Amino acid sequence: MRRRSLAFDALIAVTLGSVALFVLATLSSRLPGALYTPDGNDAWFQADLSRALRNMVDASSNHYRTKVHPIASITIHPLVAGLRALWPGSDLQAAMRVVWGCGLLWVAGFYALCRLLGSGRIAAACFSALAIGSAGFQFWFSVPETYAFGSLSLLLVLLTAALAVHRPVSDRLLTIASAASLSITVTNWIAGLALAISQRPWRRAVRISAIAFAVVAVLAVVQRSYYSFAKLFFLGSSEELDYVNLSRAGSLFDKLAAIFWSPVSVPGVLTQLQPAPGLNFLTVQLSTPASGSWAGAIALALWSLLLLAGVWGLASASRWRGFAMVLGLTLGIHALMHFFYGEETFLYAAHFLPMLLALAVFAQRSPLGRLAPALALAAAGFAAVNNTAVFATAARQLVQRAPAALSAASELHAF
Repeated sequence: MRRRSLAFDALIAVTLGSVALFVLATLSSRLPGALYTPDGNDAWFQADLSRALRNMVDASSNHYRTKVHPIASITIHPLVAGLRALWPGSDLQAAMRVVWGCGLLWVAGFYALCRLLGSGRIAAACFSALAIGSAGFQFWFSVPETYAFGSLSLLLVLLTAALAVHRPVSDRLLTIASAASLSITVTNWIAGLALAISQRPWRRAVRISAIAFAVVAVLAVVQRSYYSFAKLFFLGSSEELDYVNLSRAGSLFDKLAAIFWSPVSVPGVLTQLQPAPGLNFLTVQLSTPASGSWAGAIALALWSLLLLAGVWGLASASRWRGFAMVLGLTLGIHALMHFFYGEETFLYAAHFLPMLLALAVFAQRSPLGRLAPALALAAAGFAAVNNTAVFATAARQLVQRAPAALSAASELHAF
């Protein structure tokens, strides 16, 4: 009976993942090929897609950003190269197939998280639909960047924390989850540290964290031997100080909106026109919330209700205090950091997404009760309408003053 139940859950997760794959492939095909050239750097909400793509497919490209993405190169590049050997394709096709695969795993993992958090199958599917329709998922799992993988590493920590509520977890699993959280983005290690603290006495938590750090550090040294210009993350990066307290990042409200609202319902995109041959720069940092469309406004209202109810539900669920510690520390410290760091907070939407959605799942334990999944499904529909429309508009705005570029559709058509 249990095997049949697990098989049914697996079927739902794979179905949701397949829908996500279709959505991501469709969105990716709308982006111009010039976005993945040096002329497209910073155009997609400050992301360096050209460099990220080269790092995914070419070991001899400049891997200097490993100073803040500890072992991203040695983690992602072999996956791309291995899949490409089995399934030949262009650089973009090879990279995006792996990113889309990450998206499939992310959706299946989030469904599993919902089930571990006590949701029934229908409720878990409703919240997973919200995840697929969200802006953080659609905008960052449809381009070759590290944020999808960083988001997956955070999801692994949340899965481990949720599993620990049901049964004891080993030091080995805690170490693996901690190392995974550090592997793609340095600041995501906050989640791994919070997980160790929530599950073990402080001495054992320190030991687990030290082992996780050592594992990633050793892999970073190995990575430096195989990837050109790769850096050692534990030596730090003074470059990041250039992105602290930037006036063009807007007000505290702008940052709060980008952290808690934009990852689900993106506002209208503003365009910074650039002379040819560069692409226009896209930004939502100073956009008015709910300015994307009427559907986005409704989605934002429903999402706000779910988020507030989720806070209520988690605060009143005494059994979930350990999970609440992991989620609260990770989300709180990330939010505090981005009050001061970064120019385009939406760049990190995929990192905030699993934490925000996990919090919203607890709306079922609030006075909303069984109404919460229905609200999540409604929010998913309105968010999907808004986000796909804004995505299409953003893709068009990129090339309004740029030279004619081949659409990525021609490359991705053979997916």
